[in-house]
Amino acid sequence: MVFILIKQIVVMLIMMSIGMVLYKIGQIDEKGIGQLSNLALYVATPCVVIQSLAIQFDANQLKIGIWVIVFFVAILAVSILIGRFGCGKADPVGSFAVLFSNSGFVGIPLITGIVGQEYVFYVTMTMIVTTVLFWTYGVYIMSGDKNEVSVKKILTNPNLIAVVVGMCLFFAPIELPYIIKQVLAGMANMNTGLGMIILGATLGASNISLMITDTRLYKATLLRLVAVPLVCIPLLMLMPVQFEVRMVMMIIAAAPAASATSMFALKYGRDYSYGTGLSIGTTIVSMITMPLVLALAMAIL
Repeated sequence: MVFILIKQIVVMLIMMSIGMVLYKIGQIDEKGIGQLSNLALYVATPCVVIQSLAIQFDANQLKIGIWVIVFFVAILAVSILIGRFGCGKADPVGSFAVLFSNSGFVGIPLITGIVGQEYVFYVTMTMIVTTVLFWTYGVYIMSGDKNEVSVKKILTNPNLIAVVVGMCLFFAPIELPYIIKQVLAGMANMNTGLGMIILGATLGASNISLMITDTRLYKATLLRLVAVPLVCIPLLMLMPVQFEVRMVMMIIAAAPAASATSMFALKYGRDYSYGTGLSIGTTIVSMITMPLVLALAMAIL
């Protein structure tokens, strides 16, 4: 499995390199990065979610999904504590990056390549929790103002809507028409390529020399990529599910910081350069840390 992970990471690195080259030669600009991000957020990722849930109802799969939610809440609780005490109140951007991983652009492609498309079902279970926490606690720590928290933004989030639609299809005794299935598959297949091109283009647009001189970057990166997944291993040992599901959870826990770290930093007047550095820096470093952490997890779990 580690060899499969390494091959998948190499594939993703090549895709990121394409995004960087496209930015450097002027085929993608900063406006284009934003447009591609919207395409991924509002089309590709929701289609991945719906496609993974639009399957025949399986009571055992649903039971495992509930266990995934329970243990994912525990993982997030631990991540909040690590971010709060590791980064402190003075570094909300770092705390945000430690808490939220890039399970969409990075996690889903890795999970698909390593354990199979059918296990994306469990990623969608974590998205329910992540979306709610993202627009509540995430907004609060970035803005510092409880009034910024919006129930409307939670309910209208495209990924949460996709989860609701997908769960309805999961419970309903119907099968989607062939044309709809093909549309979903085609849109979902864009998710990996889009995500990597966006990250690569963002890297090409970033001031690397400015980012690497920020010492906060190293501490938050260590907490996100090493501390969080290592603490998760003993938690997952208690999880009464098969090995593959535990590995899904580990991949999410070991993934780099959410790409929204930089966007939220900009939106709420925080250090945008630092936020971008965390999004990009953790993605690059994770190519080294993930195989090591997951190899350790496989030996223990």
